[in-house]
Amino acid sequence: MRRFAKKDKVSDLLRHAISNAFLTELQDPDLKWINLTEVKINRDLSVARIFYTVLEQNLSREKAGKAISANMGVLRSYLASKLRLKHLPELRFAFDDTYENAMHIEELIQAIHKDDDGDTP
Repeated sequence: MRRFAKKDKVSDLLRHAISNAFLTELQDPDLKWINLTEVKINRDLSVARIFYTVLEQNLSREKAGKAISANMGVLRSYLASKLRLKHLPELRFAFDDTYENAMHIEELIQAIHKDDDGDTP
C-alpha cells in the first residue's frame, strides 16, 4: 500500500522549493512577504496550482501577483536547476482568500449574535 501519492510528494517538494526561492534566491523584496499556503498538482503532474497569501499589509494582492509574474522566468529556471523532475509542471499562482472568507463569516456571525442580544428583554 502506498503511503503517499507521487503528486503529494511533488506538491510538497514544489512548495518548499518555491518558498526557498522567494526568501533567499529571488531579488524582489515583495516576494519575501508572500506565504505559500498550498500546492495542488493534477494527476499527470503537468499543472501545479500554487495558493498564496500576503503577510505584509502594505503589499496588495495585485502587487504580489505582479511580483510573482515578473519573476516567473527566473523562478522556473531556479526550480529546473534544483529539482530532479523529468518535467517541471506549469505553475499557476492564485491568491488564497480562505482567511478573508473566514473573517467575513465570523463578522456575520458576530452581527447575528449582536442582533440577538438586542432582542432579549
